Amino acid sequence: MGIREDFLAKLAAMKESATVRNAALLAGRPAKVLTAEELAKGHPKVSAIIGFQATVYETRMGGCFGWFWLTFTTVHCVAMFYGLSRGSVKVSGALVAQAAWWHYLGLALFYVPFFLVGFAFTVARYRIELTDDLVVVRWRILPYVGWTWRLPVGDEAKVSLAFRGSSEDDKPSAAIVVASQGKDIDFGAFLADDVKEFLAGAIQYYYGEPVAAAVSTPFIPND
Repeated sequence: MGIREDFLAKLAAMKESATVRNAALLAGRPAKVLTAEELAKGHPKVSAIIGFQATVYETRMGGCFGWFWLTFTTVHCVAMFYGLSRGSVKVSGALVAQAAWWHYLGLALFYVPFFLVGFAFTVARYRIELTDDLVVVRWRILPYVGWTWRLPVGDEAKVSLAFRGSSEDDKPSAAIVVASQGKDIDFGAFLADDVKEFLAGAIQYYYGEPVAAAVSTPFIPND
C-alpha cells in the first residue's frame, strides 16, 4: 500500500470513528430510574412539589462561570458609569465632558445582554411540571423572560441523557431528553451532572420504565 492509499485509509477510518462517536453521543444513554427511597431523599439543589394531578421539580442554574461573568460585568458597568459621570468616557470616539440622560440610557442598554448572560448562568431557574399526558419545562432568566417547552405524553415516555449540540470546556455536554410519541424535547445541558441525573431519573420514575429494552450504545473512547 502506497503513501496515498495509506493516508486515505486512515482518513476513512477517522471519519468512520467520528460518525460512530457522533451517533453514540446523539443516542445518549437511558436515565437511571430512581428508587422510591432515592426520590423521597431528594436532591439538595432540586425542590419538589408533589401534587395529586401534577409533580413539579425546580432547580437553579448556578455555576462558577456565571458568577464570574456577572461579577466582572457589574464591576465593569459601575466603572463605566462612574467614568461617564466624571467626563472621562468616549462615546463614538468623542470625549463626553457633560453626559446627558441619553448617554446613560445608551450605556445601560449596552450592558443589558451581558447581564442577561450572567443571569442565565446564575439565577435562571428550570421548572419541570409532570402530568399524566404532558411535560412542561419552563426556563426563566427573569420573570416572563425565557422559554417554555411542551411535550404531549402517550403510553410511555423515555428519558435519556444525550448530546444535543451544547459544549462545556470544549467537551460535549449531555442534555436531558424526554421522548414520547415520536417527538422529544431537551433541556438542562448546563446543569450540574448530579442534578441532571436526578431530574432524568425522577422524570422516568414518574412515567414508569419503558417497556422496550434499552438499546446499548457503542463504546465512546476517551480520546
